[in-house]
Amino acid sequence: MEELKQSRAEPMAQHTLGLKHIKVKRDDFHEEDEEPLSPYGAIFCNPLLDAYILIIMGLNNPVHVPSMKTALQSVLSKHKRFSGTVTESDWGNRKWVRKEFDIDEHIKVVELNEHYRESADFVEKFTASLATASPPEPSIPLWQIYVLNYRSAEAEASVVFKIHHCIGDCVSLMSLFLDCTRQSSCPESMPTIRSLQKGNNSSPWTLTATLQKMWTVLVSLWCSALTLVHAFATLLWLKDGRMVRGRQKLSSHPRRLAHVTVDLEDIAIVKKAINGTVNDVVTGMLSAGLVRYFKRLRSKDGARSTTPRIRALVPVNIRSSGGLHKMEEMMSGNKARWGNAFGMWILPIEVKQQQQYLEYCRLAKDQSDMKKASFEAPFTHSFVDMLLRLFGWQAPAAVTLRMLYNTTLVFSNVLGPLEQVQFLDNPVSHIVTTVSGLPQGLVVHFQSYAEKAKFIAMAADNIFSEPDKLCMDCAYALSQMKKEALLLNDNTSNN
Repeated sequence: MEELKQSRAEPMAQHTLGLKHIKVKRDDFHEEDEEPLSPYGAIFCNPLLDAYILIIMGLNNPVHVPSMKTALQSVLSKHKRFSGTVTESDWGNRKWVRKEFDIDEHIKVVELNEHYRESADFVEKFTASLATASPPEPSIPLWQIYVLNYRSAEAEASVVFKIHHCIGDCVSLMSLFLDCTRQSSCPESMPTIRSLQKGNNSSPWTLTATLQKMWTVLVSLWCSALTLVHAFATLLWLKDGRMVRGRQKLSSHPRRLAHVTVDLEDIAIVKKAINGTVNDVVTGMLSAGLVRYFKRLRSKDGARSTTPRIRALVPVNIRSSGGLHKMEEMMSGNKARWGNAFGMWILPIEVKQQQQYLEYCRLAKDQSDMKKASFEAPFTHSFVDMLLRLFGWQAPAAVTLRMLYNTTLVFSNVLGPLEQVQFLDNPVSHIVTTVSGLPQGLVVHFQSYAEKAKFIAMAADNIFSEPDKLCMDCAYALSQMKKEALLLNDNTSNN
């Protein structure tokens, strides 16, 4: 990628503000160029599963809209997904077709009256309204950007991105976001890219090493068998509680969006105490938060009903190199390709009362260890790909919808920048990521940014009517986990 030359003496509206061109082949600019959709890209174009990624980016200064249009026009016009539309061939296969776009059709300045802005969460209300808004015309690229130049509780201005999920997953979009930002402490430097390289398993032959590998293979096969039986049972008959699971037409029901900020240092303390991962801690937070949420509902309604079965669909990155990547790596299509490259876990969420809050994290760790030892994620991706090739997009879409109808929520952990960054010379205060268009009552994301993170809940108001309280319950659970972890560390040190 070649960095655009700029002069800080130039007017803001006449340079690209440090954004970088995306390097693509010259042939990619031909109007007749076509490219088939990925398996999940085709699924997300289903009218019953019209999924969009919604991203709120809080900024410390008002947005200079002409500068944004100039900068993004130069970058996104080079990207086939952002300058292309989805069409269907005579054989029923869906594909990308390049199409020029007018930046004015995609960047909108939102005008809000004073009464609407009196609410402390007016940005979240506006974003939630986009979840059920009419989709844009299919003749234009499937993305929109909304500028809210109003002060909110956390920012002087906000930019809301609405990007169709067929364009790419959160890994792809976050990699593009990092490519469009610079470090706040050093405006000439790119943000630090957080990639996860797989270790080299090659080692000298020994009998012990061979036996360990054989045992690992056996464990992997056993865990795969269990998880795949569970997946097919979910597809055929196993369902979550009737009041909380997904259902038809739920994607068009009004939504509420809420989030709470937590310290990554607190996550690290709990992670060390259970010898687990960030995902284990966050899943434990969700589990403990749901226990408190349902307990409060039962006490309020005077009901004695049991807590329903709750399971989450967890998208898992199946790229050979995990984490985030530079855009030239994503566009080259090698180890970290652009698009929707993920499989699925069906993860049970423990919602029974535990004596200690750390126990929720330990139970989550047991579940995730089994999932990581299995081939569930790559198998589900390959299975969807096979159905797409054999029967067209309708078959994998029907399977995916069935999974969504029989489970309760989608849960995802989104990596963000390691340090404070600025977008178009404007410092970013916070990032909130969620997904709309899913026929489920709850979508939960954990979005990290610098030393903080957001626990985010997008909920249908007829199922999880108080997502703000759910977020606070999860944050409270983390505070209790931290106390228990520190106490455990003190006891260990004294012994």
